[in-house]
Amino acid sequence: MDIKDARQQIDSIDSQLVTLFEQRLLLIEAIAKYKDEHHLPLIDEARDEEIIAKHKENCSQTQWAPYIESYMKQVVATSNEFLKEHMHKHIFLIGMPGAGKTTVGKMLAKELGRDFYDLDQTIQDKVGKSVQNIFIYDGKDAFSEYEYETIKELIHNKPSVIATGGGTVTSEKTVNLMRNNGLVVFVNRDVNHILDDLDLEIRPLVKESIEYIFNVYEERYPLYEEVAHIKIGNEGSITDAVQEIIEALPNTEK
Repeated sequence: MDIKDARQQIDSIDSQLVTLFEQRLLLIEAIAKYKDEHHLPLIDEARDEEIIAKHKENCSQTQWAPYIESYMKQVVATSNEFLKEHMHKHIFLIGMPGAGKTTVGKMLAKELGRDFYDLDQTIQDKVGKSVQNIFIYDGKDAFSEYEYETIKELIHNKPSVIATGGGTVTSEKTVNLMRNNGLVVFVNRDVNHILDDLDLEIRPLVKESIEYIFNVYEERYPLYEEVAHIKIGNEGSITDAVQEIIEALPNTEK
């Protein structure tokens, strides 16, 4: 076979692949509609892994398995991006304690006609302990697991606005859960302004020292930026911050 014939055959195969992928996207669009109507999580990681593994194992040439795996991962990833564009998503607010996530979140939820959840409060109601006592008696890892499991439950509700804790972004699996099932918005506020308003008596987790708060801010700021789909400043009025978020949202979320 000469190179011209080989290229013609490749072109023909590529055309078939495109046609088949278009059919796949049509089916995913139908799945997106069903998931939206029944408030199902956006991404099913277990099924995605099953699809990739199945085609890798069924590969006719063992030495090609890594390439089949890579190909299927790209197919699944692209399909999931398409799925995200055809579903309403939860909005997760991240940022430092005192950045205004709860206040902004409540107003944002009202403007969008959505339910609002404060993650810390939801965990406290569920566990029957304050956040402080969970840290003291159960430990940081246990609280992180509570965050993950609570978000996992909340994403089965209709699309909502969820204000997370300041340290939620430190858990990779929780970050993946949020990014796979919604839009993550970084509500940023200058640490000096946070300190001006922060009542250290009612925020026991950050009352150790001003230096501690600055260190936490410097440590987490890169994480907040890395995790977020959208970043907004909360230095003026709450109304301005909410409007900035709404303007940055995809049209499907407004």
